[in-house]
Amino acid sequence: KTIGLADRLNYKIRIFDAFRPVEAQWKLWEHTPDENFIAHPKKGSPHSRGVAIDLTITDKNFKELNMGTPFDNFTKKSFHENTSILKEAQKNRHILLGIMSAAGWDFYKKEWWHYQLFNAKKYKLIKNNMLDKPIM
Repeated sequence: KTIGLADRLNYKIRIFDAFRPVEAQWKLWEHTPDENFIAHPKKGSPHSRGVAIDLTITDKNFKELNMGTPFDNFTKKSFHENTSILKEAQKNRHILLGIMSAAGWDFYKKEWWHYQLFNAKKYKLIKNNMLDKPIM
């Protein structure tokens, strides 16, 4: 649904990150132990439940639109509500938010690129050894 909505507006979707097992969440936590940007692995991340995606939109030639910060920029400039970024970037974030909301996704207010299913905590955490083919 997301891809179709973006396509109707002449945009493309670029995915940065999606599912990651609990063990990968621990690696991220070891690198950046800040609950503003990384879910504590003991609490669980929507990514480790298989219900989150990090993405952006591009033009029809796959050039990323200006979003005010790069992906995984762990500063307040990444917050959806941030107005210190260029108006163009604010507009692009609103376009992405509109596409994702219309497709049924919830957003995380501190990362413009992060979207997840509603009620993400109702899904179980997935560990690497639970996968048919472990990835770590």
